[in-house]
Amino acid sequence: MKTKGLLLSLLLMSSWLTAGAQGFVIHKSDGSLVSMSAAEVDSITLVSEEDAYIIGTWHLGFWKNGSNVIPFDGTEFMTFAGSTLIWGGKGGADDVYDVVYNARAKSFIARHRSKSETLRWYVTQQTPKLLVLRDGTVYRYFYRTKEEAGNAQMELDPPAHTETDNISRILSYATSKTKSTLTPMGKHFENGHVTTDADRAWLLDPANEPDMVADLTRWVAKSVNLYPYTAPVPADVNQHAIGNCSAMAVFASLAYLYPDFIKAIITNNGNRTYTVKMYDPQGQPVDVCVSNKILCDASGNIGQVTGKNNVVTWATIMEKALMKWETIYKCVGVEGIATEHTAPLFTGNGESFAFAPNSLYTSELRLAIEHCLGEGMICVGGFNVADLPCGQLKTVTGHAFTFMLADDESSIFVMRNPWGIEDVDGKLFVPDLRTTVQTIDARIVSPGAAAPYLRSDLQPYTPPHFIRKSTDLGVSERLLRRAITHPNSTELW
Repeated sequence: MKTKGLLLSLLLMSSWLTAGAQGFVIHKSDGSLVSMSAAEVDSITLVSEEDAYIIGTWHLGFWKNGSNVIPFDGTEFMTFAGSTLIWGGKGGADDVYDVVYNARAKSFIARHRSKSETLRWYVTQQTPKLLVLRDGTVYRYFYRTKEEAGNAQMELDPPAHTETDNISRILSYATSKTKSTLTPMGKHFENGHVTTDADRAWLLDPANEPDMVADLTRWVAKSVNLYPYTAPVPADVNQHAIGNCSAMAVFASLAYLYPDFIKAIITNNGNRTYTVKMYDPQGQPVDVCVSNKILCDASGNIGQVTGKNNVVTWATIMEKALMKWETIYKCVGVEGIATEHTAPLFTGNGESFAFAPNSLYTSELRLAIEHCLGEGMICVGGFNVADLPCGQLKTVTGHAFTFMLADDESSIFVMRNPWGIEDVDGKLFVPDLRTTVQTIDARIVSPGAAAPYLRSDLQPYTPPHFIRKSTDLGVSERLLRRAITHPNSTELW
């Protein structure tokens, strides 16, 4: 660290404001400015390289001793201010040390001002975002922000391969493939129930209702507006009480990629019934007819997915058809149904693959998602760490999201929460931050029968204009509670 990079040169480059409003304007190396009123400044200390080999506040992410790693949440921090070191965030009063640096040895000695405690630490790595300090065999990893430190232990295990921009090579890292030689629906449908004539008749009779789920108890007739925005859009998919987030993420993906396909598989029979074209476990077409009776709670509140303002849409009808299909075939259940179990019911193709968290570098995952969306594949994923900021919203675990193209350079892609929350309609703007990106898993499913309907003008998703009402249904307390009580569940709700 050169003297010119420290406070003195910054002050020499600064501009004094007019009398009555005196202060400092610090010109940072990234081109930004930081201004401060003189009234806020108690004193200024000039530090040289020897006096301040380290400077600023650093948050503890984890410490490592051999193979033993202990994570921290970033609350604990060290502030290096010339000859003074403050170690805070441990609970209780901050510890204050007097520091002597040895820039050539990349080390420092810090003596506690009120305790008989001396730190002798070495600087083993120092970048604008990372500071690694060694104390004997213990290495402490510090980061510039609490957020980065809170997830920093994940930096320890990068993908095992060399980073590449070759999409064929990137796709070769996919795992958990579901292609089957027995049925186009995928491995999970092998040896499934074979449709009988009686099954077809039952599925075609709208008077036959599906099995109830999610503690919902009533079928209530509701008005249906299949396409509130003329064509199917992701905003028509807002999950409420049924734990089938992967299915709803698939529905939103179909609306994003294949709005005309959705219209092609749903027939409005004109008598408050709707026929949905689906596929049985052998990949044979089967029609499912449902009424306008929607699954509700004891008070008549809709528990199924709806559009904005509780409007019953194509998504509600398709969800009911899925429930009715499952009543006959009993393959995987409705709650917790996976992406690769849902998509083939409507497309007839269950071939899929997955990328586990941290199996790809950030650039590789971005290229993979962009490529797969461009090929019309249904892309759904999730996070294994909660509360990571992504634009206005934060990550949720045990939950599924729809991948979409990025809106701007500040995000590598968008992942839409099927809860459809806030005016952004559930859109998480995923930052180019490895500690966030490496928590993401992805499941990619072939489009099957939807392929000819792929929209030619695929763009980032802009939600339609809607006005929220106080009577709007949100995601149920039951699902919110489960997201908290089952943070590590592999079953997506």
